[in-house]
Amino acid sequence: MNLFSFLENSAEKYPDKTALVCEERRITYSQLKKRAEKLAASLYELGVRKGRKAGILLHNSVEYVEIIFALMKLGAVGVPVNVRLTKEEVLKQTEHADISILFYEKGLAEKAPFDLPSINHFVFTGSSSCKEGLSYESLFETAESCEVSEMVKKEDESFIIYTAGTTAFPKGVILTHGSQIANTKNYSAAYKMLSDDIEIAPTPLFHSSTLGRIFTYVYNGTKFLICRKFDAEKTFKIIENEKVTSITQSPTMYHMMYEVFEKSDYDTKSVKRAVTGASVMRPDTKIELQKLFPCASFYDLYGATEASPGISILCHSDFTKKAGSVGKPMDSVEIKIDSIAGVGEILCRGKNIMKGYYKDSKATEEALKHGWFHTGDMGKIDEDGFLFIEGRKKEIIITGGINVYPAEIENVIITYPGVKDVSVIGVPDQKWGEKIVSVIVPAPDVIFSKESLKVFCKEQLADFKCPREFFLVKELPRNAAQKVMKNELQVLYQERG
Repeated sequence: MNLFSFLENSAEKYPDKTALVCEERRITYSQLKKRAEKLAASLYELGVRKGRKAGILLHNSVEYVEIIFALMKLGAVGVPVNVRLTKEEVLKQTEHADISILFYEKGLAEKAPFDLPSINHFVFTGSSSCKEGLSYESLFETAESCEVSEMVKKEDESFIIYTAGTTAFPKGVILTHGSQIANTKNYSAAYKMLSDDIEIAPTPLFHSSTLGRIFTYVYNGTKFLICRKFDAEKTFKIIENEKVTSITQSPTMYHMMYEVFEKSDYDTKSVKRAVTGASVMRPDTKIELQKLFPCASFYDLYGATEASPGISILCHSDFTKKAGSVGKPMDSVEIKIDSIAGVGEILCRGKNIMKGYYKDSKATEEALKHGWFHTGDMGKIDEDGFLFIEGRKKEIIITGGINVYPAEIENVIITYPGVKDVSVIGVPDQKWGEKIVSVIVPAPDVIFSKESLKVFCKEQLADFKCPREFFLVKELPRNAAQKVMKNELQVLYQERG
């Protein structure tokens, strides 16, 4: 079995069923399979073979999904490129990945590394005004079928996905057909996914979670809708028009939807399942989520790119009862805490874990020590077996010789009236080693009192956990996965006037 077999099976079971919708385009399962096979045939003629690396610099689109399945049929390795990267970052990443063919769209042409000698072919989607490379649609004009000389097996590499890089240069995570098949089965079981579900994916396909869900949708023969870019208003319209039954996105995106929802009368009663992930959902956002989708069951996913990405899931029955938890391990995943008692690093293992980091044997060895993936996240497991995230290992603040976990402080400060968003960082301090600084985004039209907040923190937290300073900003810098870029906050703090 390989990832292309998902499409083969669903095309056979549901040939005339709509598989994918993106803006005005709709494509059935049989059409998707036929186009993926034709594209694979053309790519084979261009020299794309098993193990070759193919970069994808596109926004969400039908073409993106076709490319994914064409590459999986060939056994080629997909390298999704974050469209928000700078030209220099795209160059570094594509060069590091040894890409030999790059798919790009007209609007992103200025970021494409046309001078990179290792890239043999450029393929552009959209307008024919692009001058560099082959037209995407031209690849379908003569191709008929694809004769693959090598069988694609579970152990073969499927994707290299670069980590978000919140602290350093991103690592290239090597996933395999087997790891993503395991993740697909874990997702399917956790969400009780059915072929009559109608899923919307507003999140970008270059993110491992969205990519993993695409395979899950196709595996289950589900109709799915992808959005070129996230827009809260448009998402509501799609939910209403298509009678969407399930949605997955980050807490930040749900909050943005709620801000629109408060001023509108959209009907979201068709949604029966709402999944959140990327960061722990705050209690106030959980309340918003229940108002957004009054007929839905709620799930909170914890994952990592290195786990394809699912690690644990908090199901609907425990969504409010175990507030702050990210649930229990997914079906084929084991979790343990690297600590004799209490908080420690979260370790996991299972068939869904990565093969390693591309061209980085040292980091691979460190991450996969003793057969367990070391997530870099700190957490604890309660007496009922539920996992709680306490923060990143590298983000622990050591103040006066005591370990302090930013998430604990953030969870307190976010409940203070007038705080819209918050992140806690440690900065060098001569007396304490590191001092705790709370970076706060005040709510609009609020007169913010740092002194009152300081008193509030002292009532809620031990003295050594209380921030020594409050730093106000207009917004927190976040990466494509909606995770706060704490390294950028460090720079902002140091450069403050």
